Amino acid sequence: MARQTRYYLDSDTLTYKAVDNSFRSFIKRFYKYFISLTIVSIVLFFSLAYYGLTPHELILSTSNKKLAAKIAGSNSAIEDLRSKLCRIQENDDVIYRSFVDIKPIPKTVREAGVGGIDKYRQFAGIENADGVIGAFKNIDKLQSQIGVQQNSFEDIEQMVHYIDGYFAAKPAVRPILRRDQIYISSEFGYRFHPIHKRNILHSGIDLATTIGTPVYATGDGVVKASMYASGYGKVVRISHGYGYESIYAHLNKYIVQKGDSITRGQLIGYTGNTGTSTGPHLHYEIRKNNCPQNPLFFYIDDLDDEEYLEMTKK
Repeated sequence: MARQTRYYLDSDTLTYKAVDNSFRSFIKRFYKYFISLTIVSIVLFFSLAYYGLTPHELILSTSNKKLAAKIAGSNSAIEDLRSKLCRIQENDDVIYRSFVDIKPIPKTVREAGVGGIDKYRQFAGIENADGVIGAFKNIDKLQSQIGVQQNSFEDIEQMVHYIDGYFAAKPAVRPILRRDQIYISSEFGYRFHPIHKRNILHSGIDLATTIGTPVYATGDGVVKASMYASGYGKVVRISHGYGYESIYAHLNKYIVQKGDSITRGQLIGYTGNTGTSTGPHLHYEIRKNNCPQNPLFFYIDDLDDEEYLEMTKK
């Protein structure tokens, strides 16, 4: 079978010419491609030798440089946040903690360091390493300070709940309306007892009034006793917690029972003349850790009778 002749279009003469299929022509084309490939390989070799990176690694390196620059540039934003946190810390020490009578947090606690040298070693050697390490140090320190501040707010919240409960429980108002009190027939302190005929401590105050006058609890608490107790007559004892206890004696009638939960201003009974008494009155005591206190130091007449009665409705 005869060998077919192949042709190609000569762009210069616009004529078809026979393809040279001789061995000599093949060798020339082979050397042409081999030299081109060798040149490209040499260029790639020296490029990799210079940069030390593959094209993929080169892309990642460029991306990492941009990310490092962005992280380092965030220092100003972090400092702005720290400035705002400093204002919160100042308010916390001067206003919030002072309000609930808690000492300010020492500066050494707020500024406590975090981490160590090894923690940031992974960033050594990268471009803009100092800026990146500085940013992460600032972030860690900011997180630490925020944690301290969060704990401070939790302490304040607990103290506020404690104070709310304390002031709700502490005996702080009159046990009877102002209009129902005729006068204070006996004050707190040592006196000559009209029945026992000797000087003894009068551990409360006697509020002279008529029989049947409403008596109100002076603070939140739990009824510790409602009973007849010889010298006290019919008496109600309320435990308020926080070391406080109030006593309402010589009652004509009590309407609460042992174990009842009581709120300030709640009606608990009516005045009378029971027990060791020379006339109708309310004997009212306040004790702190079982030590008698002067009840006059625990309330002021800042509520008129209408305001007092409005409080008892709540």
